[in-house]
Amino acid sequence: MSRTKILIGFIILLCVLFTVFEFGEILWLSEVSRGLIVPSITVLYITNYKPKICCFALFLILFSLAEIISILSLLPVVESKVPYLLIYYTCNGLYATAYSFLVFNIIRTLNIRVIARNFYIHLFVLAILNSYLLYVLFKIMSPFILDIGEIFIEIAYNIAILMVLSASLINFIYKDTQKSLLMFLGSLCIFFSEVIQLAYLYISSKILLDILYTILLVAAFYFFYKQAILNEEESSVLSGNEVFK
Repeated sequence: MSRTKILIGFIILLCVLFTVFEFGEILWLSEVSRGLIVPSITVLYITNYKPKICCFALFLILFSLAEIISILSLLPVVESKVPYLLIYYTCNGLYATAYSFLVFNIIRTLNIRVIARNFYIHLFVLAILNSYLLYVLFKIMSPFILDIGEIFIEIAYNIAILMVLSASLINFIYKDTQKSLLMFLGSLCIFFSEVIQLAYLYISSKILLDILYTILLVAAFYFFYKQAILNEEESSVLSGNEVFK
């Protein structure tokens, strides 16, 4: 059996175990199972394609590192000796930095002058929409956040996610290719997964919300992985279900 099939099988197993542990209310095992999914996808990407250290690879590595730190924080010895805020700032800082690398990975192939000249209305509307979404997200979280440092990191984190969504949308409109569509679908899944997670953390801690968050997260990284292995020159104008092959 090839290494690729083993890794894919392991990722599928992690998804199944997460669902089982979640419904069984064995929450720490469900967190461990979910936390290993993205690092496994990162290993699959790096071992199969041996990419140069690029923005997309850094995005995967930093996101995976944050996931691993979150898993380690569940260990009793770590939980008792490492302050919660240190883990909180470290993980969220890594997530925000990872998303920043993803944004740069998207915009580095764009002609900014052409976009500013031809899509200024889109950019204006996106700026207003992002400002409103940022305000709504802050209003939801603000009653639960007391520390100024937490406010700063949450704002930076949400800005990074909205920038990923906006950059991927402009990239899709500008290029209209399979690769840009996959990136946009991944960004869309990331955004909605964060909204679901927000609802789970601050509104209602229902198991189905946590499962939906994980499904969207896995779907996002599936789309990111697919677009990363699709060469730009092979990315043709959209044609039905061909994107999902």
